[in-house]
Amino acid sequence: MEQKSGVKGRRKERIRNLLEDNQDTVAVPPLFALPEKTASFKEWGADLKNDLAPSAEPDPEVMWKERRGGWEDEGGGGRSHFSAGFIRRTVASLLVFGAVWGIFFLHQPWALKAQDFVSDALNKDMDFAAAQVWYEEHFDGAPSFIPIFGDEEQPAQKVTAAHALSAPLEGSIVRPFAATLKGVEIMPAEDSKGSITVKSVDTGRVLSVNNEAQGGIRVTVRHTGSVTAEYGHLSGTKLAVDDWIQSGDTVGWMQETKDAETGLLFFAIMKDKTYIDPAEVVSFD
Repeated sequence: MEQKSGVKGRRKERIRNLLEDNQDTVAVPPLFALPEKTASFKEWGADLKNDLAPSAEPDPEVMWKERRGGWEDEGGGGRSHFSAGFIRRTVASLLVFGAVWGIFFLHQPWALKAQDFVSDALNKDMDFAAAQVWYEEHFDGAPSFIPIFGDEEQPAQKVTAAHALSAPLEGSIVRPFAATLKGVEIMPAEDSKGSITVKSVDTGRVLSVNNEAQGGIRVTVRHTGSVTAEYGHLSGTKLAVDDWIQSGDTVGWMQETKDAETGLLFFAIMKDKTYIDPAEVVSFD
């Protein structure tokens, strides 16, 4: 028994010595080791999102701030839209004004048509009655907020009467249109003595001032409505080509002859390049 217990004791002693030697030479790692820096859940989730998720949608506000300079430069170097539009309109207005101004210095057939159109547009009154009729036909009544249209109780009637021309002077026709098919000759009234003033029948522009074969002066005026009037047998005039005259303005004058007789006024009207009877559009009393 004593021998067995001695052997047993020696074994335990031997095992104890082996264990102590291993602890001095080999460092046994711990079962659980913590990392030096622990990552938070937020950082871990961000890394996982960057690795697995697709690219995030850009922020519109950030994009606007980054590209704002480029958008502002598109209008012309930072210039406001108002000033750029004002300059364009000013240049366009100057071009149109220059074109119209140049047309009135030309005497070509196409230029005369353009001049007539501009003259009619500037001198023709707006037909409010016709506008009221159009409103009533398309909108079942004229707009009440426009006072010029008048009361709604009075039905509007479309005005189709031609523009009346005033007489160039007081007198009577002694040579009718049928005699020459070009114009008429007018004798001034009996109470007219000395210098007689010949007046314009309408607004217009002087086309020509020529000397007649009989010694008189003939003035040709382009009036509104494609009407051209000729005033002949005048003794004198102060008008020149391209002068503008209003209705009732002086075209020229007629003086008594050596026999103390007043000459006759030649007066002709041309409508669309065709002579018409002046008595049909002018009232001679």
